Amino acid sequence: MTKVWNIAVIGAGDMGRQHVKGWQLAGHQVVSVTDVDQGRAEALAQAFQVPGVYTDYQESIPQGNVDIVSICLPLPLHREVTVFAANQGKHIFCEKPLTRSLEDADAMEKAVTEAGVQFGLGLQRNLSQGVLAARALVQSGRLGRPVLFACDSIAEIRPKRIMHDANGNMGPLMDLGCHYYMMWQTVFNSSPKTVYAQGRVLARERRELSHIEELAIDSAVVTVEYESGDIGTFTVSWGMPPQTKLRGHQDRILGPRGGAEGGFNANPSKITVYEEDGVEEVPLHVYPSLHQEQFQLFVQSIEQQGAASAGFQAGRDVLTLTLAIFKSIETGEAIDFERFSRELSA
Repeated sequence: MTKVWNIAVIGAGDMGRQHVKGWQLAGHQVVSVTDVDQGRAEALAQAFQVPGVYTDYQESIPQGNVDIVSICLPLPLHREVTVFAANQGKHIFCEKPLTRSLEDADAMEKAVTEAGVQFGLGLQRNLSQGVLAARALVQSGRLGRPVLFACDSIAEIRPKRIMHDANGNMGPLMDLGCHYYMMWQTVFNSSPKTVYAQGRVLARERRELSHIEELAIDSAVVTVEYESGDIGTFTVSWGMPPQTKLRGHQDRILGPRGGAEGGFNANPSKITVYEEDGVEEVPLHVYPSLHQEQFQLFVQSIEQQGAASAGFQAGRDVLTLTLAIFKSIETGEAIDFERFSRELSA
């Protein structure tokens, strides 16, 4: 590392805490925390000895000692803060998902390009060694092709209620699914061909969510066929009762010659490979912090003037797939992904 970079973290919630911690672990200096809730910003700043506290990003971002803006805000705010930061000449690291629409993505990329700054997106789970191990298993043909990659995530209704807001973070298909869609693309080394999904709102009657005008789909089964012939499936629910003991099962890859299972994109210490009649536990390197790793890579992209490990293209890829999933749920039909992408971009 040739330079200590100064970071302004925007948003002092759970992800803001992860960003402050990750930037400090990566050896950089967080100079300020901004949140509309001043008490929350002060508490986070105090916990990590951050000197600056603000309630307005339009005050914190222009400060002369800020090099990088780290955005940890609800999805509807990603565009406006990214554009503002770019116009101030700051490099930008934004939490996933990229945004809610390709129109927003276009505006963000235009501002970043015109300002000549770097942009990175928080798809840190794709850095897990389990994802690279899965890719090697599939691309080497060790399990045979095609493969079925089955993923599963089950949780109680989210404490951060905006996650359930159709006009906020848009539920797990948008907020969580991006990690899985990016993993499938990496492992299969292919593009989606057809998309089919069914979704429901299981938490519709929960009084904890009664203040939300329009609830996002919180539970779904998604099937994506790729041009390679491989299939990804995602069974997800954020609609379980509070404090439920029910949990999802480990992700599984099934192929003609065997399979594998593990928490592939969850920074696992091992995965298990089943080949013919044999069983092998494959140990993996565990990163102390995936956030630390992604921030180190982002700084490298700035210093070497190269592309970030995840940026606008990755964000657009997963956003387009997410919108195709929503379209399938809305229409009850399988979506031709190439045609959908063309129409969306027209």
